[in-house]
Amino acid sequence: MYRPQSLYLPQLAHNLALSIFGSLVSYRATRIVCTIGPSTQSVETLKGLIQSGMSVARMNFSHGPHEYHQTTINNVRQAAAELGVNIAIALDTKGPEIRTGLFVGGVAVMEKDATRYVTTDPAFSDKGTKDKFYIDYANLSKVVSPGDYIYIDNGILILQVQSHEDEQILKCTVTNAHTISDRRGVNLPGCDVDLPAVSPKDCADLQFGVEQGVDIIFASFIRSAEQVVEVRKALGAKGGDIMVICKIENHQGVQNIDSIIEESDGIMVARGDLGVEIPAGKVVVAQKIFISKWDVAGKPVICATQMLESMTYNPRPTRAEVSDVANAVFNGVDCVILSGETAKGKYPNGVVQYMARICLEAQRQ
Repeated sequence: MYRPQSLYLPQLAHNLALSIFGSLVSYRATRIVCTIGPSTQSVETLKGLIQSGMSVARMNFSHGPHEYHQTTINNVRQAAAELGVNIAIALDTKGPEIRTGLFVGGVAVMEKDATRYVTTDPAFSDKGTKDKFYIDYANLSKVVSPGDYIYIDNGILILQVQSHEDEQILKCTVTNAHTISDRRGVNLPGCDVDLPAVSPKDCADLQFGVEQGVDIIFASFIRSAEQVVEVRKALGAKGGDIMVICKIENHQGVQNIDSIIEESDGIMVARGDLGVEIPAGKVVVAQKIFISKWDVAGKPVICATQMLESMTYNPRPTRAEVSDVANAVFNGVDCVILSGETAKGKYPNGVVQYMARICLEAQRQ
């Protein structure tokens, strides 16, 4: 396709003027969000993260009881006070999820091209076999049609729906071999799922966050502006000052992005689940679209998932990871997130330092 050369000249001129030599800028505009877990919950370790460049401490409420997160909050505040800095605290909700039930023996072998049956009958919630197993979404048969796909275990196992046997049972074909275990996540790409934004667990977690005075809510699996309103209602008047950052993780969230902008305080591009719901190649484009839309709206954008994942176990990132982080900064992202890298990783301080350095280098752009 022909594109006028004039479209490229300003960017080309800018790129030609760049240099990898000279001193870095002194102020890092991109903030770093660190997920706090077993590797990093102690006060001393948290002080190391802060000194390395952490701006926000994230608690993942998919794991751990309130007592565990209470300890994290107390330790973050103590570490920040001892260093004389302010560190924001973010509560990441578990969100509404669809999962498989339990399997007899804990696992089931799925063979390519085999016929399998999935049911929403709770009587099978703990009686799954390789031939028939439970999915905990009551409206499953209403939202999927023959030819649709059911992705299980982060999309590793894919079933294609063949027919509705009755209101609760679907006949499916296994498209690829995989051994599945208990309580695996389920995605329904292209289907309009009608789960609520706030589950009973989320409601209790949000109230806990209000009581503890957290600064930010990362609201998981937001599909519409109405669901943002649901989250705010759950926070109540006492939580009115808490920022609500919407995690876009499904095709409905992508479709409703403009109305979500109006209701939210910011967005997280949650590329993990989003990459299961829509083709991975489209996630790259979606990321650029989201960042641009939120920049125009004057609201913060956060980029998440596998940014420096190899550093969970390795002391240095891959070149691809460095490029990923830098390109997020080039695109205009306000924050980047470290997940398992700091929650359970071997090099928590090192990964934050690498992230900070990459962001500073990218600011040369």
